[in-house]
Amino acid sequence: MTKKLCAIAVVVGALTWATPAMAGVGSGGAGAAQIGAQIADTQQGAVATATSTQNAVNANVPVSIAGGNVTAGPSSATQNADSDARANASNDAETNQTQTQTQNVDNGSSCSVGCGGAGAAQIGAQVAKTDQSTDATAVSDQNAVNANVPVSIAGGDVSSGPSSADQTANSDANAKAKNDADTNQTQTQTQNVGNGSSCVAGCGGAGAAQIGAQVAKTDQGADATATSDQNAVNANVPVSIAGGNVTAGPSSANQTANSDANAKAKNDADTSQTQNQNQNVGGSSSCKVGCGGAGAFQAGVQLADTHQWADATAVSDQNAVNANVPVAIAGGDIHAGPSSADQNVSSKAKANASNDADTTQNQTQNQTVGGGSSCLAGCGGAGAAQIGLQLASTHQWADATAVSDQNAVNSNAPVSVAGGDIYAGPSSATQNADSNAKAKAKNDADTNQSQTQTQDVGGRSSCKLGCGGPGAFQLGIQKADTNQWADATAVSLQNAVNGNAPHSVAGGDIYAGPSSATQYADSNADAKAKNDADTYQAACQDQKLGW
Repeated sequence: MTKKLCAIAVVVGALTWATPAMAGVGSGGAGAAQIGAQIADTQQGAVATATSTQNAVNANVPVSIAGGNVTAGPSSATQNADSDARANASNDAETNQTQTQTQNVDNGSSCSVGCGGAGAAQIGAQVAKTDQSTDATAVSDQNAVNANVPVSIAGGDVSSGPSSADQTANSDANAKAKNDADTNQTQTQTQNVGNGSSCVAGCGGAGAAQIGAQVAKTDQGADATATSDQNAVNANVPVSIAGGNVTAGPSSANQTANSDANAKAKNDADTSQTQNQNQNVGGSSSCKVGCGGAGAFQAGVQLADTHQWADATAVSDQNAVNANVPVAIAGGDIHAGPSSADQNVSSKAKANASNDADTTQNQTQNQTVGGGSSCLAGCGGAGAAQIGLQLASTHQWADATAVSDQNAVNSNAPVSVAGGDIYAGPSSATQNADSNAKAKAKNDADTNQSQTQTQDVGGRSSCKLGCGGPGAFQLGIQKADTNQWADATAVSLQNAVNGNAPHSVAGGDIYAGPSSATQYADSNADAKAKNDADTYQAACQDQKLGW
């Protein structure tokens, strides 16, 4: 592209130097074309995937299939299980376009009689297109088991030692998708055509065209998904399938289970367009008789189109079980020790989808056509057209979904399926269950349009006889279209059970110990959807004809 522009510049220079500089009579006006084009196309795609799969087992499991007693020692095993998955996808694109055009055609000519007016065209175009797409997925799948499970399938007694095992299970999933695009376009055009001519009689008016176009299109898509799936089991479960008594030691096991899922999708697009056009055509002419009016055309176009889409989904699924459940399926008595187990479970899901688009358009047009003419008789009126167009279209869509699903069980439930008495120890277990879901969808769009047009056509004419009136056209259009849609959904599902429930299916007495268990269950769901759109339009037009 650079070579082509240089070639055009050389050709124009050659034509300019080839034109006689000091022609006196019947000189034809110069013709010149100036074209500048800038095209920037940026495409970015980023995908980040992180998967952490953990199966952590810390078990004390003595097993007797046929005959013999099973005696389990005390369990104080400590298990720390961490499963982390982090995914980060980011795109950053910056486009800067600067274009300056200066054109001087047939200025200062010494032609005296029958001079043809100069013709010139000046065109500048800037096109910037940016496509960005990011996808970040983080999955943390954890199965943490810290168990004290003595088992006797046929014959023999089962005596389990006290359980004070500690289990800390953390499952974290973080996903972040971000797009950042900045587009800056600056265009300056200066055009002087046929100014300062010393033509005296039969002078043709100058003709000039000045066109500036700026087009900026930005498409962004961001998708962030974070999923934390946790199954944490801290169990003291002695089992006798056929025959034998089950004696469970006291349970004071501590369980801390955290399941967090964070998803964030963000789009940020800034578009700045600045356009300045200065056009002087046929000004300060010394023509006295039969002077043709100057003709000029000036058009400025600014188009900014921004599309943004953000989707953030966070899911935290937790199944936390802290149980003291001695089981006898056929025969034998069950003596459950006292339960004072503590369970702290937290399930959190946070989703944030955000779009931010700023569009700034500044357009200044100055046009002077046939001003300061000293024509006295038979003067043709000047004709001029000035058009300014600003279009800003912004589309935003944000969806944030947060789901926290929690099943927290802290139980002391000895079970006898067939025969045998049940003696449940006292229950003073403490359970803190917290399920939080937060979703936030936000759209923010600011559009600023400023347009100033100044037009002087045929000003300060000294024409005395046969003066044609000037013709002028001035049009300024500003259009701002902003569409926003935000959806925020927060769901907190909690099933918290803190039970002391000895159970006998067939035969046998049930003796339940005193219950002073404390349960704190908190389920919160917060959803926030917000749209914020500001549009500012300022237009100023100043037109002077034949003053």
